[in-house]
Amino acid sequence: MARLVIFDGTTSKTVELTDATTVAGRAPENKIVIDDKQSSRRHFQIDRIEFGYKLVDLESRNGTRVNDRSVNQALLRPGDRIQIGKHVLTFEDPSFKEPPADVVARLGGAASGPGGRVDAPSSSPDMPPRASGLPVAQEVKPSAPAVTAPPTPDSDYRTKRNRSGHTTAVQKVNLQSQLREEQKTLTMVAVGAGVFIFVVLLLIFLPSSPSGNSAGAGKALVKGGPLLSDADRAEKEAHDFEELANYCDRNKNVPASFQEIINRVDQFEQKYPRSLNPAKLKEFRSGASAGLKSSRNAEYTEAEKLAAEDLRKNDFAGGLKKIRELLTKYKADADIHDRLVKLKEQAVEDARKYFQTRVLEADAVKATRKDEAREIYQGLLKAMGSNSIPELDDYCKIARVSIEGLQ
Repeated sequence: MARLVIFDGTTSKTVELTDATTVAGRAPENKIVIDDKQSSRRHFQIDRIEFGYKLVDLESRNGTRVNDRSVNQALLRPGDRIQIGKHVLTFEDPSFKEPPADVVARLGGAASGPGGRVDAPSSSPDMPPRASGLPVAQEVKPSAPAVTAPPTPDSDYRTKRNRSGHTTAVQKVNLQSQLREEQKTLTMVAVGAGVFIFVVLLLIFLPSSPSGNSAGAGKALVKGGPLLSDADRAEKEAHDFEELANYCDRNKNVPASFQEIINRVDQFEQKYPRSLNPAKLKEFRSGASAGLKSSRNAEYTEAEKLAAEDLRKNDFAGGLKKIRELLTKYKADADIHDRLVKLKEQAVEDARKYFQTRVLEADAVKATRKDEAREIYQGLLKAMGSNSIPELDDYCKIARVSIEGLQ
């Protein structure tokens, strides 16, 4: 029986893959619960298929990596490692048989590297050993370490010895003299560094002009602009704020301008960090942010409605394609992302029920009315996307085989 060996950095456990579909993720209702902040609520699933086991990523936020390669789907082989944050899930299947090449290409290929070779497990003590009997990469013998030539007798005063093996009195004096020179050099470097730091601090904290200079009195620096007097600075800030306020008032109900309003408020605050109008700036930003969120929700609702309409028409391929596009577009929005994941799961379940119902209808008439049965399977192949949607690939395969059998 195939299984997953799950290692979380400290402990390991084994989960048997007894179900047709096994879901893994952060949600407690999953068969495999991955308690990791890098894991989505429903991160990936493993399907038992005719040729073994297939991994399918469930549009997770951080993606699914098999043997350090990001995949949407992959045919699993013994020894393949699925990485989710600090969790490593190792796939084991004693009865695994290599499928035909065309099946490997259609199911996403191997995730274990060139030629289907399975790399040897890490020798780190923090990783659990893999199951025995798996092919292991050959160990590369380390090259001989380079031999460093011994220092010459005159290369270092610390190595100077007389023939008896002891330092002579003259050599001791030289040694102490050189040590004192080294200490003196280090002291000079430390003093120089201290003086440099002191000068830098003076340049930072002292005013840009002498306090006794009347020409520098009453001057202030506007960020990103020339030196201005306090009165000129206040006048320029008032002028810039008036322009900002006029723009915000004119475009407060224009969805296309909400992001521009936020950008202009940010630029104003950077230019005038001690602005006299913080309340109005906050009001401008919050209003634009709320409008931006409302417009995005409206845009999402309309797109979601179009996807749901395809599903009501039994166009499961079209509906799931729209849902996948929305998942990519709203990946950073947690609330919308979770809603889309649930909609996708419901769409896959509805497709399964619809497929089973239509297959029963085709089976009932294929003995006497082959043309009618063939039309049913051709309609199913179109509804399931003709292998364009990974979640519906197995249904398309069954439909194609059934059509060929009715020729």
